[in-house]
Amino acid sequence: MMAKSEDELKLSQYFNAHQIFEKQGRVINLTKIAHGWETEIYSFNFRFESGIVPQKELVLRIYAGDAAEEKSNKEFRVMAKLHGLGFPVPKVYHLEINRSVLGKPFVIMEKVNGKSMAETIEESPIKEKEEMVKLFCKIFVDLHRLDKENFISESSIYDKGTPDRFLNGMLEKGRRMLIPFNENQIKNVLDWLEQEKENVHSWRLSPVHLDYHFNNILIGNNGKPFVIDWTNFDIADYRMDLAWTILLSSSYDHPEARDIILEIYERISGEKVEDIEFFEALAAARRLFSIFISLRMGPERLGMRPEAAELMKRQKGHMRYVSKVLHNHTGINVSELLDEFLNF
Repeated sequence: MMAKSEDELKLSQYFNAHQIFEKQGRVINLTKIAHGWETEIYSFNFRFESGIVPQKELVLRIYAGDAAEEKSNKEFRVMAKLHGLGFPVPKVYHLEINRSVLGKPFVIMEKVNGKSMAETIEESPIKEKEEMVKLFCKIFVDLHRLDKENFISESSIYDKGTPDRFLNGMLEKGRRMLIPFNENQIKNVLDWLEQEKENVHSWRLSPVHLDYHFNNILIGNNGKPFVIDWTNFDIADYRMDLAWTILLSSSYDHPEARDIILEIYERISGEKVEDIEFFEALAAARRLFSIFISLRMGPERLGMRPEAAELMKRQKGHMRYVSKVLHNHTGINVSELLDEFLNF
């Protein structure tokens, strides 16, 4: 982004030229509020020149990496569909994939005033913490129970294929990207997953978020939840989603979260989650693989911001935990290789 005043002027001209809200106005109070591995996020107000509503509070989400156009397009369409189905997501207003406007694709969506669920839990008494975790799991179950056909009909990227399409695609991509390197430990992990997937039972396709954690749920000032960050959305086995969430929630200083989330998820869904250990190994492999590729080939290859590599290196405790999970489930020790990746 350029100087704030220049960006505000450029966005104002863009809004008015595209008549995003049908009325003319100007962008004010453009402020960077967050950045992660994949995106930069700004809040701003669009002040109307006339009308009963003086202004709208909005969010500008800017996408980085080699697949920025694809990610922004997918997130916009998925959130629009989810909002239409009544699932708790912010309303999206506009998509721009042309890089000539701000240098990168972006999406405009409504701003949710409130706090993340993680912050809310941290500040709440025990009873309210428990209720918040139940809400977290209920929203998750609700997502996995949505009819996948709502999304398959919207885009050709979600074919009806086999239930393990996502897994097969991940293994194929992993082997292809590892060709220039001689990393036998990573290849051994891929071989283990390839072999063990034959023993997985009861495959079931569902809409999946694939980055569902407490910081990706906002609790509005009115108490309503909103799920954000849908760039990884896919149609895959729901256990891939659940295992990823368990890994993220337990690897950042809360190992007890694994059993708590799994138990509540099973209670709300009314069914036992079979073969979760395989999917936990898959989640750990996915995490470590993204680190390996990002640090060796650049995070842009996986659709992340260039700064993501340094962010990864700062999360050494998290990465050690992930490698331990992988070792516990597969018997393959990648700790020395991880140390090399992160330049310990």
